[in-house]
Amino acid sequence: EKLELIGIKTPRLISISSKEIIEEYIEYGNLYEYLVKHDDIDIASKAGIITGILHNSGYTFTDNKSQNFLVSKDKDLIRIDLGLMQTNISLFARSMDIGTFLGSVLDLESKKYHEIEREYLNAYVKTTGSIIPYLSVILRNVLALGFVNDHNKMMKNMTKKYNS
Repeated sequence: EKLELIGIKTPRLISISSKEIIEEYIEYGNLYEYLVKHDDIDIASKAGIITGILHNSGYTFTDNKSQNFLVSKDKDLIRIDLGLMQTNISLFARSMDIGTFLGSVLDLESKKYHEIEREYLNAYVKTTGSIIPYLSVILRNVLALGFVNDHNKMMKNMTKKYNS
């Protein structure tokens, strides 16, 4: 309910019992898989906006990886896995959100990764009116080790600045 009030969408709850939770079906699945299959890089800016809105409202997700965003048929992002959300907007918590998102996509093809990074960070800065916390890059690199499947692409993206 708090997220809905600040404009962040979550799946509609269909039913809940002591054994299961059933939520609405979201057509395109998680954002990471969507980015692998599609060239719709602009959608990364929506994740940056959502992260910025959350930070402006005094919250962080902590587990802000791309797999925790679902893509609807209308190309809206739906935030899932809200268990680690907290009222902590410290430098470290904000850096974790940004680093977690970027680390989760760090093994995508180099040109695509750098475009996603640019879209996400530009949208975040525009939404918050603040600079990117300096710890974000360090946390991105450390967290990516546990997130990515292709460590060769990850290393290439960590060390190469892509110029379009």
